[in-house]
Amino acid sequence: MKALVYVAPEKMEMQELPKPSPKPGEVLLKVAASGICGSDVHGFLGHSERRKPGLVLGHEAVATIAETHHSVKNWSPGQRVVVNPLVSCGTCAMCMNGRQNLCANWWLLGMDRVQGTYAEFVSVPASQLYAVSDTLSETEAVFTEPLANIVHMFRIAMPEIPDTLAIFGAGPIGSLALAYAKLRGISRICVIDRNEKRLEVARQLKADFVINGDKEDAPAAVKKWAGEGGVEFVVDAVGYVPTRRASVAVCRRGGRLLFIGMGENDSALPWIDMIRDEKAVFTTFCYTPKDFVTALRLIETRKLDLSPWSEIRPLADGQASFMKMAFDPGATLKLILKL
Repeated sequence: MKALVYVAPEKMEMQELPKPSPKPGEVLLKVAASGICGSDVHGFLGHSERRKPGLVLGHEAVATIAETHHSVKNWSPGQRVVVNPLVSCGTCAMCMNGRQNLCANWWLLGMDRVQGTYAEFVSVPASQLYAVSDTLSETEAVFTEPLANIVHMFRIAMPEIPDTLAIFGAGPIGSLALAYAKLRGISRICVIDRNEKRLEVARQLKADFVINGDKEDAPAAVKKWAGEGGVEFVVDAVGYVPTRRASVAVCRRGGRLLFIGMGENDSALPWIDMIRDEKAVFTTFCYTPKDFVTALRLIETRKLDLSPWSEIRPLADGQASFMKMAFDPGATLKLILKL
């Protein structure tokens, strides 16, 4: 089968690999399309310790069932599906309490030595499949997995609707957070980024205020816009020292901070000031199957659609596609590789 293989930092290569066979409990999928995630880009750049050369990346997939293991009873060849790529053990305390994303033994397609979805075929546990209507385009359906992160994020960290929200990062996660926040009824939202083309997308997604961090002092601009000492809720979808510290700076007393960006591991923050101001800190990771289903239902209703800012390219253009998303994404929020 044809597969796009990560062979070295900043280098992808089309290769012929053996077609996988489904093991007990698995189905073989014929991949139709697979999106490029920010974590895949990190791997491509050589920044992910868990993505080593020789790996087929990819985990945001729309596919058709090609074959089922005889142990699988509820799925049949020809069915169209989206894939939940985060696999948990199902038996640990976290899994039994509905927090499968915190399973101590989780694994992900396209990470470690598990081959991902930038290939003609991939074999996955049948438990990870969700049927998707033929009326839903591949471009729309691919957003199910990234949107599940946002559904989880809001469910865990935002039980009440804040009056103001600041989002650092206008990439796919930040833009999905903006669109979902609008659906949730948050009335005043500002977005901060350094990419002017992505900030224009944020404007089109009805952000109330956008800030180019390269051109102005973002914390000062946010606080002037929000008033009352800053915003009630802040999302950092970037995850580097400057955005984490800026997130703290724009959060008002008694506000809430959500750190979801994973740009780097260690960051110094003004913890004494945060404690005195009772700034609550939240972190969220991925999603549960419940969140995944909610995301798929939202995509199916077309109440949230980022496909106008998506681009489809053939899998054979994988090298150029990754270079674009790593170094010059422009207004493209999601680049989808089609097989």
